[in-house]
Parts: sequence; structure tokens; C-alpha cells
Amino acid sequence: MKLLWFSHFVPYPPRGGAYQRSFNLLRAASRWHEVRLVAFNRHGHSRSDLSECAAELGKYCAAVNFWEMPSRWKSARWWTRLALSAAASLPYSSSCFWSPRREAEWKEILQQHPGALLHFDSIDLALFAEGAARFRKVLNHHNCESAMAERRADREPNRVKKLYLKSQAGKLARLERAICPLFDVNLVVSELDAQLLDRKCSGLHFHVVENGTDVRYFSPQPGLEEPNTLIFAGSLDWYPNISAIRSFVETVWPSVKLRVPGVRLYVAGRNAPGSLIRWLKQDTAITVALNPEDIRPWIARAALVVCPIQDGGGTRLKILDAMAMGKAVVSTSIGCEGLAVEHGEHVLIADTPEAFVKTVSEALKNEDLRRRLGTSRRALAEAKYSWGVAGGHLQEAYKCASNGRCPAGQAPAIASAVRVSGRRISSLTSDKMVRDGT
Repeated sequence: MKLLWFSHFVPYPPRGGAYQRSFNLLRAASRWHEVRLVAFNRHGHSRSDLSECAAELGKYCAAVNFWEMPSRWKSARWWTRLALSAAASLPYSSSCFWSPRREAEWKEILQQHPGALLHFDSIDLALFAEGAARFRKVLNHHNCESAMAERRADREPNRVKKLYLKSQAGKLARLERAICPLFDVNLVVSELDAQLLDRKCSGLHFHVVENGTDVRYFSPQPGLEEPNTLIFAGSLDWYPNISAIRSFVETVWPSVKLRVPGVRLYVAGRNAPGSLIRWLKQDTAITVALNPEDIRPWIARAALVVCPIQDGGGTRLKILDAMAMGKAVVSTSIGCEGLAVEHGEHVLIADTPEAFVKTVSEALKNEDLRRRLGTSRRALAEAKYSWGVAGGHLQEAYKCASNGRCPAGQAPAIASAVRVSGRRISSLTSDKMVRDGT
């Protein structure tokens, strides 16, 4: 069967949680389907970078098409449109992808592939759903976006930002209620995310396709471990990770250094803001590994992985990768939510700075505990969280979508709530920006 995979970013290279999920599921889908990829160049890859991405993705896709954003990501024009969208009824995270030109190109591609199964890789692409009304389709949720926005708003101390985030959370919730029922199957990363979405729009057909890890790529390397070392690994341009590492260094790290003489902290990830790097480097006991080509040696060097996440949503691939490498992990409850792990069996959970200090310090001093946790985690990764297992669940979801699980007559009525037209889009942005959309 032909599968049109519609993505809000170029799913290569697979560095960072969403990229890992999309790339590995796309690769799995290619085992059963003829995949044709349409992806927005969301982060402005150069032509040479896009050529490299196309070559790699072409190993799994019969065709690869990259589209430029209507406004270059985070350009002056992009920020202007973001500001103007504050009064709009839809979140800018979805309207920023739409333009008349892209809508026309999308419809042309659909005409070329009648009968194809459609995979929308994010609700960010919601405004393109109406044009695909006659197709069987699935919608992938990397997170429950409205719930994640609500959580961030609740934690935001700035009143102006809190109001904005609350507004965005409401817009996302309305979008989820309007769009999710248009799809035959909604893919979620955990039962928890299915419950969160079901509260907002009940009656959906869900398939849990959990996040995974490459258990062959991420394998134990015990000979590289250094005593009294911690690592925090993750995309350093994502606000939950930035907030987590700042909080950890401010509230946990000083006490750990007092309890464990000579302890070191590695912070490894991509696209860290310069201000964060300069702040971390003030402490000589902290090493920043910026944009590592291979994260595995850094994880292997650490005696303990820390995940002090207090925000965000979905499930954390950083924990799954550490799990596959047989590493012991100390995490908050939010950091490991949605994963089938138990405190003391697969992970150590600590939800206050005081508990985190105590747990990290004791784990660093207890090699037997770390080894036992690492062994049980590796076994769980192989049995439940490999990309091979996730790929099998994805194929089951595709079969359900192909058989038509969307209630008859439901989609047209709901589609009218988010009908897309030039007039509708002009209410989200200025008329000139719509006319200039590419």
C-alpha cells in the first residue's frame, strides 16, 4: 500500500526525541508500505544539508519532497506573524504551516496518489486535513499538546506569559476537539496521553505506539564508566530540558557536591543557547558536550543518568536510550510518566530537590544498586521499548485505519468547525502575509 507521510519537520538526522520517533517509525513503515514523504523544512536546513537528508531518507522512501515554510522559521516575519496571531482563534503552531500555495500543492499530491493511506505526523498540520477528507488517515501525537501547554502555563511565574500560554492551551484544546475525530486512528505514545486526549474529545479510536530505542545502537559499554559522574542528556533548545537543568544545577547540584567529593556533571545536547552554556561553564565540575555527533560515549562515561524534568509531555526518549545502555536513572515522576517502570525496580524516582539530592548521592555510592537497575532496564528495553516492537504496533494501527474505524458521517460535520479558506486564514494573519505565502 502507498503511504503518504506528512511531516512538520525533516525527520533526519534522528537526534532529539521527536526526530528519533519520526525517523524510526518511518523506517519501520517502509517494511510494509511504499512511503512517500512530504516534509516542511521547519528549521531552515541548507541545500547541502537537505541533499544529505534526502539521500538518507531515500533509503526508506520512494519519493522525498521538502517544502519551505511560508515564513522562515523564527525569522523577523515569523515573529511578526506570531505576534499577530495572539488574537486568532487557532494556535500559531498550526497556522504557521499553511499558505494558499502549500494547500494547492498538497491537494495536487493527493490527486496523484488516490487510495493512499495518509500519516499526519503532528496536529501542527491540522489545517491540511480538510483537503484529505476522502482518504483513510492517522494522526500522530508526539504529546497531548494542550495538556503540555496547560502544564507549562501552570508553572510560568510571569503573569503575561502565563496568560498567553493559557490562551494557547485553550486554542490547542479546541483544535484537538475539532481535528482528532477527522482521523480514523489517533496514535499516542502512552495510555496516559490517550486518557488526556479522550477527556478533551471522547470517542476517538486510539492506538498506543510507544516511543522506543534502538537496542542494537544503544547497548551497554561498562568499560567506559567513570566513578562519581552524572549526565543530563537532551535537546538543549527545548524549554522543559532548559528548565530542568537550570533547576537541577541551582537546587540539587550544590548539595550533591558536598556529599560526593569530586563528583562531575556532564550536560550533553544540541542547540544550547549561549547564555545557558556560559552559565554552566562557570562551574568547573560541569562539562558541556555541545552537539555531540554520538551521544553514546557520553552516556557510557556516566555512572548515573539524571532526568529532573518538571514540564513537557509524552514519554522521554532520553530515558529509553539510557535504559537500552543499561544505565541507572534518577528521575522525577513527570520525567518517567507514561513508561512502564517501577520505582526501585527500573528507576529511582525523586520529586523534590531534597529527595533528588539524597537519591543521587546514595546511588553514586552504591554500585550494586546501579548494576541491578541497569540490568532490569536493559531487559525491559528489549522486551517492550525497541523500535521493532513500536513498528509492529504502528502497522496494527495502519491496518485499523485502512479498514475504516472513523464513525460514519462524523467527519463532515466536524470538518466545518475548522474549515480552511482564504478568508479563514486571513483572520489568523494579515491579508498581505497570506498573499505573500509561499
